[in-house]
Amino acid sequence: MEKEIGKICAEGLAFFGITNRLISHELKNILAIISETLGLIDELIKSSQTGLDLKPGQLSSLSESVIEEIERANSIIRNMNTFAHSVDEFMGEVDISRILSLMIGICRLNSASKNTKLRLVDNGPCVIYTSPLFLQKLLYQVINFSLPFVSPQHEIKVSFDSDDHGARIIFSGISCNNIKELNEKEAWLAKMLSAKVFLDATAGELSIALPKRIGESPLQSLISEWQ
Repeated sequence: MEKEIGKICAEGLAFFGITNRLISHELKNILAIISETLGLIDELIKSSQTGLDLKPGQLSSLSESVIEEIERANSIIRNMNTFAHSVDEFMGEVDISRILSLMIGICRLNSASKNTKLRLVDNGPCVIYTSPLFLQKLLYQVINFSLPFVSPQHEIKVSFDSDDHGARIIFSGISCNNIKELNEKEAWLAKMLSAKVFLDATAGELSIALPKRIGESPLQSLISEWQ
């Protein structure tokens, strides 16, 4: 049991580290863009002081660019704050739409570098009882696992549905026939959450089936014994 609990703690800490690294790198990029834009504004102001005319719209265009980057930074920080609160309770109710929106926002920092769009289709309210942190971790792993196998359209559509038994998250636009099986880490995370992962090569879909309530999952059992 101690070995499994140690692995759970290590995976959680590693996930926090990865997420913080992605966010901090993107914020650093935003600051660099703002700094460069402010430098251009400063050059225009200095040029105008020497008698050169400013073209209409030059300053407003650059200032709008700064505002856009600030708004993007605010959005990333909001995601960071939401993610930080995911460990307030190890087990609890999770809104599937909100957690998908959060993880897509975080994973976009990776998907953009691979020229792949992540698009969420919100199908309304869907709440399950599980581990918020480890569901986020599983979603992060599955999304990044799928990126190399994206279809020629370079878009992964993320949707979900639910019934009395639980929820199903579907990733469409994946060349599943190129995937032999999940990596060990994704398989372990799915097992911990009593989840099942399916690959449908014909439909080009990867889906995750999650129980309505995690109940007696390996993760829940370990945490109960630990407490």
